[in-house]
Amino acid sequence: MAGLSFGLLGPIKVWSGGGELAAGSPQQRGVLALLLLSEGRQVSVDEIVRALWGLDAPPSAVVTTRTYVSRLRRILAGGEAEIRSAGRGYQLVVAPRAVDVPVFRQTTSAVREARERGRLAEASRLSRDALALWRGPALGGLGGAFFEGRRTWLERLRATAMEDRWALDIEQGHCDQAIAELTLATTAEPYRERLWELLIWAFDRDGRRDEAVSAYQRIARLLADDLGLEPGPGLRRMRARIGTAVGASLV
Repeated sequence: MAGLSFGLLGPIKVWSGGGELAAGSPQQRGVLALLLLSEGRQVSVDEIVRALWGLDAPPSAVVTTRTYVSRLRRILAGGEAEIRSAGRGYQLVVAPRAVDVPVFRQTTSAVREARERGRLAEASRLSRDALALWRGPALGGLGGAFFEGRRTWLERLRATAMEDRWALDIEQGHCDQAIAELTLATTAEPYRERLWELLIWAFDRDGRRDEAVSAYQRIARLLADDLGLEPGPGLRRMRARIGTAVGASLV
């Protein structure tokens, strides 16, 4: 079975030669996800049990875990991935290019490198390639504290990648779509200052200075009224930028 690939950036998926393989029950997919997230590190049976059941593991948890591993080995048999016994646990040996999480992280790193070197068109293309790997919320279908924590980590990486993509669009003067998307994003996450920084920058870059001022005033009021906070350094830099340009009070 050649051409195996794995998806964690959405529901847990296994593909072979373009077709999807049945990966089993949610808990069995959880074992696979944990091994994939470990990126070749040995994972003990105890770690797997804690990830699947938390503090409420049944007496049969270890036996059930070994059953899941046995079934996964049969699913992956003959392919370019192998679950090996390692000490008191298991290790999944697979090429990083076959798993969407390391591909996403490597691609976003390449985005930053291309941008630093001034290759903005290349950075934009790579940014879209990275974000296209997402098929929905990360680790879809998996519950429990362990997977919620990993999901939060992955979603933060996605949010940063989105912010980098908007910054690239604005930097290249492609402001209309960025403004539309950032307007929705600031509504969904009204206290995420980086989103407001980008929205203000996009308005300013597009020559819509009054709207930039209005956006700054909105987030400054939100922070003060709801959280009792002053704008952070990034917003203050934007305030200086647009305040100097319009000669107006932004408080």
